[in-house]
Amino acid sequence: TSCQFITPSITRELHNTPKQRPPKYLQHTMKLKVIIALTLSTACSAFALKGGHSATTTAVGRTNNASANNQPPVAFVRPDRRSDSGVALRAAVAAAGDSNSNAMSARGGGGLGGLDIPLITYFGLWYLGNYYYNISNKLALKATGGAAGFPMTISALQLGIGSLYGIFLWLAPDARDKPKVTMDDIIKMLPVAFCYAGAHSASVFSFSAGSVSFGQIVKAAEPAFAAVLSQFVYKKKISKAKWLCLPIVIGGVIIASVNELDFAWAALISACLANCFAAVKGNENKKLMETEGLKDRIGSVGNQFCITSIMGFLLSIPFVMLREGSKLGSFVEALKTVPALRSNMIASALWFYGYNEISTMTLKKTNAVTQSVANTAKRVIVIIGVALVLGESLDFMKLLGCGIGIGGVFLYSIIDNLVKPKEVKEE
Repeated sequence: TSCQFITPSITRELHNTPKQRPPKYLQHTMKLKVIIALTLSTACSAFALKGGHSATTTAVGRTNNASANNQPPVAFVRPDRRSDSGVALRAAVAAAGDSNSNAMSARGGGGLGGLDIPLITYFGLWYLGNYYYNISNKLALKATGGAAGFPMTISALQLGIGSLYGIFLWLAPDARDKPKVTMDDIIKMLPVAFCYAGAHSASVFSFSAGSVSFGQIVKAAEPAFAAVLSQFVYKKKISKAKWLCLPIVIGGVIIASVNELDFAWAALISACLANCFAAVKGNENKKLMETEGLKDRIGSVGNQFCITSIMGFLLSIPFVMLREGSKLGSFVEALKTVPALRSNMIASALWFYGYNEISTMTLKKTNAVTQSVANTAKRVIVIIGVALVLGESLDFMKLLGCGIGIGGVFLYSIIDNLVKPKEVKEE
């Protein structure tokens, strides 16, 4: 009965195919996965307790306005907001960060050259969380029949479960300060929350309709969608150099699709839709953060992500009822009878919440070049690692397209920095 929602082909993949040992092994360690996911979420939040992280992050991140003093790098320190020494400590961290900017810039920024242990931990947890989210999410989707099952319900519940963890941190003693947002702030956050929910739901549907690796390759083309929206909708000029990088990204996606064994138009269209939502979300979030006093009322990165998750979950409910409401009874029955669905859904929700929160913290501690390298490395690790674990195809054309597409994204991210010095010399 535990496989009544699994198609015959998926059953053969999970039980008869030698390459599927990792998924089968993961299904026998479901409780462990949930515990590890919860541990990750806790670790992600440990650096942001009481909102003190954001102030220190800003101080450590000031590496562009530096002097040339060669002092040893300072590791990440979170000052105690309640003590008078906190102000002095933040100033000391900022001064030390400024004095090391030249050395950090030469290494790509962010303090990695000085073995910033918290930052290295951030990267490790970010990559680990993203990797395990994609695996547990795919297994949860497979347990209910893939695209024909309950992708919308699963994506909404992932947001809901993650929100519960964020709310727990608000209620737990000495964990995280509650935000002090107003109703006007909530209304202004609606576009961001809607796009956040839309991007997540579309991504989950894409992964349910095709392979995770293919969905990730298409999602790597997000800069193309962001460029078009920024140029023509938000009237933000995109440099010619960036425009010239986009054919490389799009060409890589096309090459990767040529011999894709699990190709499905639904997966391609859903991943593109996720890119559209993500691009709009990024632009809307920039506008939102320009609201006077909003950052102070929110309090921390963790608070902002939790509020967005709660609102995204609530906004997803009508779409769940519209698309899958008539068969929710079957989903409830599946939760009772299919352990793979229950544990993988909970684990994927915690992985998703944890890695998203910590990725925001990580990127705030690094400069643009380091962010580009980090995102590129993350996609490569996830695409190849998840494909190997789930037994997805990795033929030459797919790897070639993946390399070209992700390489194009990386070039898109740094091209303005590469051509800017030449333009200055010409002037």
